[in-house]
Amino acid sequence: MTGNPISIVRGRGGEVEAVGPIDSLASELLARAAFIRQDTLRGTWHRLPFDLGEEWENDHASHAAEMLRAARYPVRLDPSLSPATPPQDTAGDGAPPSVRTASQTLRTWAQHTDGLRQPYEAGRTLAVLAQGDDSLLRPVADLLLGTASAVSSLPGAAHDRDARRLAELAGVLRVVEIEVDRIALRLQAAPDLPAPATRQRSNAVVEAPPKLQALVHRLAEKRTREYEAHLLPPAVPAPGGGDRGRGR
Repeated sequence: MTGNPISIVRGRGGEVEAVGPIDSLASELLARAAFIRQDTLRGTWHRLPFDLGEEWENDHASHAAEMLRAARYPVRLDPSLSPATPPQDTAGDGAPPSVRTASQTLRTWAQHTDGLRQPYEAGRTLAVLAQGDDSLLRPVADLLLGTASAVSSLPGAAHDRDARRLAELAGVLRVVEIEVDRIALRLQAAPDLPAPATRQRSNAVVEAPPKLQALVHRLAEKRTREYEAHLLPPAVPAPGGGDRGRGR
């Protein structure tokens, strides 16, 4: 994407504001990062709430910049708003902070799809998942394929089946990426909907086909059983305590 960047800066009065070419989707992303949209005589002002502390402001400004960049907006973040670098995790799930941030951003978007009221906004959101070198689906597919190669070197028929399944899932994800990209391009080229039509369609609910939902349910139940089978049963103390079998 080319053009002037959206700048997130600290103003002369200490307020944190976003300025630049902010369209409806960028405004929605800023709102998700706690920015307030305020109409003034000079236009629309996007700012964070006052007096919540520099650490809070830095975290939310950085989060806004990450979401905007993920949606392919050029962004300039004031260096003074960059949050302190967190210590690297040595325990936990092992996921890098950047991966956890991306995951949280996607969860937030998924919970607020009702805000995608125009085809162009929906298309741009899909493009983040599937378009070009920044596609989020492609590295997941590559990770599955790389893991399949590692698993295939392990002995045993079960590992061979796992490796083949991982490779198949990687191929499925690449198909998903291509299809989502195709739909995203078509949505971005679609004309905007008039306001009445948008309101009429806002309550529509689209769900996966029943057969696919049933498949997901069966796989989830199987996964739960497999997980429980790997849990060690709690230790049961032997009758009579630790003196059992000892000579007296």
